[in-house]
Amino acid sequence: MNTTAYIAQHILDVHEGKNWTESDIKSSLSDVTWQEAGVRTAASANSIAALLHHLTFWNRVMIQRIQGQRVIIPEHNGFNVGPLQNEEEWAALKADNLASAHELAQLVLTVDDKRLELPILTGYSTTYKNLQGTVEHIHYH
Repeated sequence: MNTTAYIAQHILDVHEGKNWTESDIKSSLSDVTWQEAGVRTAASANSIAALLHHLTFWNRVMIQRIQGQRVIIPEHNGFNVGPLQNEEEWAALKADNLASAHELAQLVLTVDDKRLELPILTGYSTTYKNLQGTVEHIHYH
């Protein structure tokens, strides 16, 4: 298996399970209600829903960067999710996150390993650091 295949699998594992931390987004959110997902606590400026939206946003930023597009990151940085109104909206937010993970993983599989040591875009760090950093970012949140 080449390096990009490992990175693509790691992206899926942190979203859907079977990663080294035994913690993943899908399992962690499986019993969170839409009401709980929208709560902001004193411990965080963001709700669970906002954090999930942020991670989905960044998956798609990485997709654009792999495709050679410079992305201007808006001030909201992907935390701009509106208040959830019902279970369907919460389910859609979770589904969109998993879809973004699969989109990113599929694209990562097309990246030649030789590109990993090159900047993802001129003036940026290496493609490897950007892709592996995406996984680390998800674990962080």
